[in-house]
Amino acid sequence: MKKWLVLVLLLALAAAVFADDALVLPKGVLRTYLTGAYAFASEEWKTGDKVDIAGFDTLSAINLGGAAEFGVIDWISAAVQWAPGWNVWSATENGTPPYDKLQVNGPYNVFAGAKIQIIGPNAPVANEVIRLAAATGVKIPVKAADAAYWADQFAAGLGGGGKDWVSSYNDKPLWGLGARAYFDYVLNKMFYFNLYSELIYYLGTAKRNEIGVADWYAVLLGAPNSDVSVGYDLTLEAEPHFETMFGNGMRLGVSLPVTFSMSPELKYNDVAQSDTDSYLLSVSPNVSLFLTKFVIPTEIKVGYTLPLVGKNANATNTVVVQLKTYLRFYK
Repeated sequence: MKKWLVLVLLLALAAAVFADDALVLPKGVLRTYLTGAYAFASEEWKTGDKVDIAGFDTLSAINLGGAAEFGVIDWISAAVQWAPGWNVWSATENGTPPYDKLQVNGPYNVFAGAKIQIIGPNAPVANEVIRLAAATGVKIPVKAADAAYWADQFAAGLGGGGKDWVSSYNDKPLWGLGARAYFDYVLNKMFYFNLYSELIYYLGTAKRNEIGVADWYAVLLGAPNSDVSVGYDLTLEAEPHFETMFGNGMRLGVSLPVTFSMSPELKYNDVAQSDTDSYLLSVSPNVSLFLTKFVIPTEIKVGYTLPLVGKNANATNTVVVQLKTYLRFYK
């Protein structure tokens, strides 16, 4: 049953199309995001093989999210990011009971933090060719773990209720400490290459019967109600980026990030559980149009995430549309 959790986690990775470069906002500038994503999956990787997901032909979901970033000074930005934010709709196609009623609706965690440019045009170490930035923050669970909730979901779905049900929280139900690093090499005014990394380390544990239907049911059948540690999420990304100005203050951007993400084996009472680790390699081509002279400077970005290879992961394809606006409050 953990495969449903993996599906929505991959949606989270695909939908979070924030700029992973080493740039920060100018002082006094507010950037807001509105993001929509459509994700679908019909296959998964299990023990190295790609197979059809059992129970239905395709699981689809629509997610809406948002974020706000603010330039505190010319080399420090603060941010609150909730994208993906909420799965507002989901459904299975040609599902067999109870999977015909399975949904992945609900919230994801919120990330709040600050980004500091260490090397760059206006950074403490001035440089026009190399940009280096680091960020830190916290990941905040929106929905608390609750054994009674999963008992209700079991009754609705696997218990024969014939009602809509969900199998697990869309994110990891623990607080996380996050660190990010960004490196850009600027070839010229139109091309730069970016490297990005993110590590989220999750604090504490959750009881097994508080993390999803399958684990709640296992405990009901007599399995120990273990303390579950989820460890960490690691993301590595490389991205060539092209941009050029044209027309009346319009900027076209094209990039091709290649992303590797992984998480270690789960631990029950500090004992690692075999074959619960996962990884995914994906590519996410995207194109953006920035209207710099619009009444409110606005950028529209469209991307597609294509999974290439993985382990204990669903092959989730995602289409993402993002709208960004910029407002300056002071210089």
